[in-house]
Amino acid sequence: MKRLWSLCGVLFVVLFTPYLLANPVVVSSQFKSQHTLHVEYTLDPITQQQAFSNTNVVWQANKGETLNLGMTLKPLWLKLSIKNSSLDDVPLILSIDNPLLDEVSVFHLQGGHVLFNTKIGDAVPLANRQIKNESLLVSFTIPKASHSEVYLKVKNNGGLRVPLSLWNPSEYLKHKSKFNLLYGLLVGFILSLALTNLVLYGFSRRRYFAYTGLLLTLLWLSLAYLYGFGYRYLQPSGSSFQQLTIPTLFFICGALFVPLQGYIFGFAKSRLNRFQYWLAWVVVLVTVIMWFLPIHIAITLCLLSLPVVLIIFAGIAIKQFNREYKQPCSAFLIALFAFFCAIIYSALGVFNPFNLNIGVLSLTFICFLVCSLSLSYAVIKLFLMQRDAEVAAQQNALAESKAKDTLMRERLELQEQARQDLEANIEERTFELQVTLRELEEKNRELEQLNMEDALTKTKNRRYFDKKLQMDIRRSRREQTPLAIIMLDIDHFKAINDTYGHLTGDQTIQSAADVIKQHLKRPLDEVARYGGEEFVVLLPNTPLAGALEIAEQIRKAAENTDIIVAGTTIKFTLSAGVYSAIAEDINNPSLFTDYADKALYHAKQTGRNRVVSYPLPD
Repeated sequence: MKRLWSLCGVLFVVLFTPYLLANPVVVSSQFKSQHTLHVEYTLDPITQQQAFSNTNVVWQANKGETLNLGMTLKPLWLKLSIKNSSLDDVPLILSIDNPLLDEVSVFHLQGGHVLFNTKIGDAVPLANRQIKNESLLVSFTIPKASHSEVYLKVKNNGGLRVPLSLWNPSEYLKHKSKFNLLYGLLVGFILSLALTNLVLYGFSRRRYFAYTGLLLTLLWLSLAYLYGFGYRYLQPSGSSFQQLTIPTLFFICGALFVPLQGYIFGFAKSRLNRFQYWLAWVVVLVTVIMWFLPIHIAITLCLLSLPVVLIIFAGIAIKQFNREYKQPCSAFLIALFAFFCAIIYSALGVFNPFNLNIGVLSLTFICFLVCSLSLSYAVIKLFLMQRDAEVAAQQNALAESKAKDTLMRERLELQEQARQDLEANIEERTFELQVTLRELEEKNRELEQLNMEDALTKTKNRRYFDKKLQMDIRRSRREQTPLAIIMLDIDHFKAINDTYGHLTGDQTIQSAADVIKQHLKRPLDEVARYGGEEFVVLLPNTPLAGALEIAEQIRKAAENTDIIVAGTTIKFTLSAGVYSAIAEDINNPSLFTDYADKALYHAKQTGRNRVVSYPLPD
């Protein structure tokens, strides 16, 4: 009996529903999809209750075409009738194929009762959506052998374009999988082109690769926002920034064509170029101002002004067409035209001035793809042509360099011959000069030796002693070692001179010098004739005790030395003054000789033939 009543219900729906509803969508268990939906709509300011009860509502019919009412800020009410002619419940997905709508309220009614309602749109957080997807999707079930009504209330600041399609869930999943695959491949291809240009910029440092990579990245972002992926992955909180993000991206893309045009067509300092660059900066300024304007005004400003700007850019580019870079220039113009077509198509979709049936954005996708390919081809071809020109210039420079090298080799050969002749002459003169210099050095050494030695005693003279004393004082202070000095004088030398004559006196002086030299064992020890019968001994690194010991040895040796002159034996003695200390003042070297001389004077005063050190004994 239950099946009989169900069959009667189905027959009633099939026979009488067409008279009750205007062009309903008929679904069954075999239903897959339908893209042309007959809906009714109204822009009248009605309430939800008026819409559901059809009280004082004038509905307008839309015969299966994409509903596009252009740029209007009024809320739109849509009514869709669905009839289930099968004995099974039919699950359906209603797809609103415009992810840029701000807010869409969906109500599923049956028999005047609301079975289901939800709110979706890019002004609604993604977490609130029934189906977490970049597209605007609503899932509901039509009971068996019944008819339902679906009401939609649409609010949008960027034009009322509401393309609708009805799907079986499994069929929609297949369709979405194919679409996502194709979309991912094409968008990934554009992104790969952008990354390739940025990598080429990293290797070549050519700025046009950076501008191209940036422009293609913005095109890729524009497609992501146009298809709802920007909302889903970048702005899922429900803020309606993407309504302003898309015109912003369009404006910046348009401005980026200017520097690219400069590189591809060649920088020329003309009024047109200056005007073009100023216009590009105006576009950037308008982009900033646009964020402070109402959304519908910003979108209108972008879609109406940007085509005019692009036409101006294209006119300047055609006038400055570079025949040398014909292929890059042509590809650039194709890219500019493709971007222009995408903007015009978007403007037609938003404003719908000619009631065009624009339901999908496939043409925009194709235009962006052509633009990306053309720009990439243009800059790569430009790089190759510039590289070839640079290689040709390098080859010319290399040929000129080879010719110059040949001429230079000939000159070098002549110079080498002249050099060899000159070297031969120089060698002869050098040899003669070396012989002369060697003879001069020998004479200089002899003269220097004469200047340093005392002629009578063959010891160092007073001049040498003064220099040596200065050096030893500096070494003593630097190394903090004691420096000893011994002043010696022949006792009663005047009496020897007066008694035996000056020749005997000279021989006495010689004997005293010999005695002193015999007691100096170290290479650094030096004896010098200080003046007359007086001698001075320098003993580096020698403390006072060691200096006294050496002085005493010299005194004793002199006492035991006999001088035989004309059969006469002569005796002589020496008195010595000793001083030893670590030098402190290198600017006063006479301090050592003064102290040693004082000690010598004391030895003379206290009986001669003795050794006295400074400080003097009490």
